[in-house]
Amino acid sequence: MSSSTPGGRRRPPQEFALPSGKKVIAALADAVPSLRRQYSNSSNDVEVVVQGSAEHTNYLKQSRQHHESRRAELKERHGAAFDEWEDVQNQLNSVTAQLSRMSTNTSGLHGNFGKFGFDAGVRTYDDGQGEANGSGEGREPTDETHHEGYRQVSTIKLAKRPVVRQWFHRNVLWRGSEQTEIMAVELFFDLLYVGIIHSNGEHMSEEPNGEELLRFAVTFIMSWKIWTDVTMALSWFETDDVLTRLEILFEIALLLACVLPNLISRCQSANRRSFTTNMTNCFVDDPAHNTYTQLVSFYLAARLLFAVHYVVIAYLVPMVRGAMITSAITVLVPSALWIASIHVEMPGRLGLIWPALALDMYGSGIFIGLFRYARSAGADTSMGKKLNKLFEFYPAMNIEHKVERMNAFVSLVLGYSVVGILFQSNGGYNVNAFLGKAVLGLMQAFFFNWIYFDVDASTINVHAIRHSANGAVLWQFAHLPFVMGYIVATSALSTLVLALDVPNTERDQLRPPYSVRAEEHLSSGVRFFYCQGLAIALLSMAFISLSHSHRTPPTMRLSKPVRLINRVLVCIIMFLLPMATHLDSLSLISTTLGLTAYVLIVELWGKSCKDESFFPGRRDVSKMRAMADAKSAETEVQGTDNPNPGQMRADRMPLDQNDTAAF
Repeated sequence: MSSSTPGGRRRPPQEFALPSGKKVIAALADAVPSLRRQYSNSSNDVEVVVQGSAEHTNYLKQSRQHHESRRAELKERHGAAFDEWEDVQNQLNSVTAQLSRMSTNTSGLHGNFGKFGFDAGVRTYDDGQGEANGSGEGREPTDETHHEGYRQVSTIKLAKRPVVRQWFHRNVLWRGSEQTEIMAVELFFDLLYVGIIHSNGEHMSEEPNGEELLRFAVTFIMSWKIWTDVTMALSWFETDDVLTRLEILFEIALLLACVLPNLISRCQSANRRSFTTNMTNCFVDDPAHNTYTQLVSFYLAARLLFAVHYVVIAYLVPMVRGAMITSAITVLVPSALWIASIHVEMPGRLGLIWPALALDMYGSGIFIGLFRYARSAGADTSMGKKLNKLFEFYPAMNIEHKVERMNAFVSLVLGYSVVGILFQSNGGYNVNAFLGKAVLGLMQAFFFNWIYFDVDASTINVHAIRHSANGAVLWQFAHLPFVMGYIVATSALSTLVLALDVPNTERDQLRPPYSVRAEEHLSSGVRFFYCQGLAIALLSMAFISLSHSHRTPPTMRLSKPVRLINRVLVCIIMFLLPMATHLDSLSLISTTLGLTAYVLIVELWGKSCKDESFFPGRRDVSKMRAMADAKSAETEVQGTDNPNPGQMRADRMPLDQNDTAAF
């Protein structure tokens, strides 16, 4: 049978005997159930435990104490002869271990693991190539030398047993030692999804009112849930077989079916003759053109496919059966609400939609909370023991892969927003206000990208996912309003760029369909969408930064709380900015750009250190102090007995004891 854990460099089962004669077999988690069934009817006293578990450790300690007592007895019996034999044996073991390390070059955890803060409660299941086997002897060196990152060549299977990438077992995270890279299918899906949500936002900007905002919020969260489901499945399990790839393709097709028919211009949909979209027309009053039933049908098809996927994995991989069954439950319960909402008219339908969305987004948190309760406060209760048995193994996400995947997605969102402000001139060399507003919009997207990656994501000591459970939840869910708010703002920005309310903006300077979309006056909805969308995005970025633990040098100019308070104050100004109705499109874009630039400048200046120059061409105070101390020390030691003339002694080297972290 295939393994349910990645099959790279795997540790073999280890066997040893206890003083009582009991035989103990320590194996990886996926092999434990089959080994227990194998030895259940054996006449010998055999116990199978998970490698690295508390039972494994206790049995090893018992065996070590027994052998230490025997060693002391032999030493007392044989005296000097025993000491000589033991010294030779130690030297032989040392040389053998060094040869083994040279031949295997096993590196344990990949270097990228340390980028987000190291956690001591981590074990790897594939770095045991150079370790001792069950008999206590090292493995023989292999003839083939494998460099770091080497993977054996294998044929792509049509279908294979699901493979768990990493999991929790009794508060210990078991994972592979190699780095999990972003796959091409993930980037393909992300790019498609970014195009879908931007198209959804562009339709909202054509009719900027509360009804369109409601439709956008509901459909955006639905599509976000499908995207996160696929993301989580790719993080939990390997996807290197044909059947799994086809399953991902089917999920993408269902997501596309929710929105593809709706990507029609407002002029066409106004004629009521063309096939309108499931996402755009899901809340229209005309039953002949309402697509809510189709939208929910495709959404439930995508969600229920994952429920079937979880049930199949629960059957094939008993190791994570409890987690998979509960994951299927979190799909089935809100599905009943979605089906019921089809038979209810607006606005009563919203009473079923929002609870269903809440259960879809946060329902899994109920079982995760039970899992954490069983591991901590309720460990000694009867309920806690049952939950511990149910969730003995719980799939975990790979933090490096999750963070890099989210970074790639945010980059696509910020970059694709620039596409929405593009326009086509109607001939001639036109350097006009349209171009100026588009350049300002480009600068704003660039500044948001700068703040997200080079300010908030820099100098991280411990990433939010590894810092605490609350930080992980905050980091995970703050990205939803961040992306949603930014999409709302950029959809309104495309209308602001084409507005004709400032000088040097003539309709005949634009080619159709941009000339048709250009408006003489700005509606209040466009102002609110643009300013408050940016405010929500910037505020969400503040929460994302708050969830991390950053390195804080003692000489930092502004502390992190002060900088975040400044960001919140700017968000409040952006929230109130739509009330300034006298601002035209150019002034509105310029004002928000100035506020964003102000936040960026404060962040860059505040994160710098007082004893370092913020401008080039000037000597840092710390360097000048070090040079002065070195010159003073050199003067003091002249004429003394110094075995190394021209070299400072260790006791004279300047050292700042407060510099505990690099910036």
